[in-house]
Amino acid sequence: MRAEIFLQGLISFLIVAFGIPSFAPILGPIAAALGYAIFWRAIRIYPFAKQRFWRACLWYGCISLIQLSWMTAIEYQGFYILFVWLSLSLWLGMQFGLLSVLIPYNRSLKLPRILAIAALWTLLEWSRYYFLCGYSWNLSGIAFCNTSAIQFAAIFGVLGLSFWVIFVNLIGLRSFLKKGIANYLIWLGLAFVPYLFGWGHIFYHEKHMTEDKQFSCLLVQTGLLPSEKTPIQGKIRAFISPYEQWRKILVHLKEHQDKSPDLIVLPEAAVPFSSETNAYEFKVVEQIFFEIFGEIPNRIFPEMLSPYGDPSTFRVTNLFWAQSIANLYESEIVLGLDHAEEGGNSYNSAFHFIPFSTALTRYDKRVLMPLAEYLPFRWLMPLVKNYGISDFFTPGTNASLFYGKVPLSASICYEETFPDKVREGRLNGGKLFVNMTNDGWYSSSRLPSQHFEHAKFRAIENGIPLIRSCNTGVTAVVDSLGRCIDRIDQHDGKKKLQSGALFASMNLYEYSTPFLFWGNWGIVFLSGLFFGIFLCFKKQFHW
Repeated sequence: MRAEIFLQGLISFLIVAFGIPSFAPILGPIAAALGYAIFWRAIRIYPFAKQRFWRACLWYGCISLIQLSWMTAIEYQGFYILFVWLSLSLWLGMQFGLLSVLIPYNRSLKLPRILAIAALWTLLEWSRYYFLCGYSWNLSGIAFCNTSAIQFAAIFGVLGLSFWVIFVNLIGLRSFLKKGIANYLIWLGLAFVPYLFGWGHIFYHEKHMTEDKQFSCLLVQTGLLPSEKTPIQGKIRAFISPYEQWRKILVHLKEHQDKSPDLIVLPEAAVPFSSETNAYEFKVVEQIFFEIFGEIPNRIFPEMLSPYGDPSTFRVTNLFWAQSIANLYESEIVLGLDHAEEGGNSYNSAFHFIPFSTALTRYDKRVLMPLAEYLPFRWLMPLVKNYGISDFFTPGTNASLFYGKVPLSASICYEETFPDKVREGRLNGGKLFVNMTNDGWYSSSRLPSQHFEHAKFRAIENGIPLIRSCNTGVTAVVDSLGRCIDRIDQHDGKKKLQSGALFASMNLYEYSTPFLFWGNWGIVFLSGLFFGIFLCFKKQFHW
């Protein structure tokens, strides 16, 4: 008996732990249909709740260790990130242990209990968005990412898919226990619902897409490690001059000089220095432009006045470089830069440039990373000082849009994984999501892939396309159905960091979704309702 239980636990562990696209996409549908059910079938024989709790805690905690293994990339984070990795995995394991207490000992599962368990897991996943800066990784619904079932997110978002994963697994568990053809057919039918919806969803919207909404973009991936991008203590020799970093960007853009992109996007914190720091000699900047592009008219350079430069010193800012590129290509530009204000506040920002215009607009990142971008507790200051961190960002306050050829809704890095944050930009009138990211802090890990998986959900939930430019990561163009049109991966076939510029045209086809109407609150309300009914009537009806 023990050997059988261990084998079931091991098989279910392998299916669920590796059943996400960044590991083994083929296991995703299996995990979504029966991965959890196999485990619950094994532990339901234990009569005491604490027995089921600790076994489930260990099982899911180890799954989290696998799925969050990108946190073991300690080169730039230091050893403290291993403590975070272990703590998060234990926390997630305890949540799943709490859930598994509701699996009844050696008796059948009734539908109200099934709905309540799926509802509780959904509420637990939703609650993570509000822990410190918010935690949004390894949701159960991610298992559907590389299948047509991802389209189901248009109704209740990724949390709705998480609900469905647990619900179907519990129906599967019930069919294993009750047996009978009818029970198995019900389980298989429910398991196929998201896929059938997805096929119909794609078919319907493909019929309504027109070719008159084409939009072109040029996305730059710089391919620099953090130590190459900014001076880091102990790695100073790796730092690349900001002049050379800009030169590399211009060389990538030069490869597509014969094209006319509507929008050029550079990644988060694309180059060192705050946006308005007069760090560059104008003559050197001018010479670099001439070396790469040949004879170009001087009118492409903006007037050397604040915030572009200082005429008294003949020095210019990062904004000067960006506006010059916008003027040269006659294209809008969005790029990420740090921004400091006189009052002392500093921001992780995105800037929008329009050719030959001084109408410069800015978006400030709202979801900041603990320790790296903000300090959650003062007692952590000695720890971060060991890594040379002494200044922190101020969070932005609103989902402002960039107005040009089409209204652009920007997000920076981790924000992209928060459904309701991204949805705000769409509600404000955004027609295209633009994300700027730097996944290089966890180089040679699965973080870039997992990050990109979340991006595809945001496009489907809101019914508009998404583009992303990464320093290192997955630079990509995604249509409003979550399908990748083109991409640059983090590494090439030889595991070398890739850099370059991706030119792509996309269809700006958009559509309204139920998720756009109710956001996460739709599935949260239903989950609260199911769980509340269960708590109120479980004794009365012996659920």
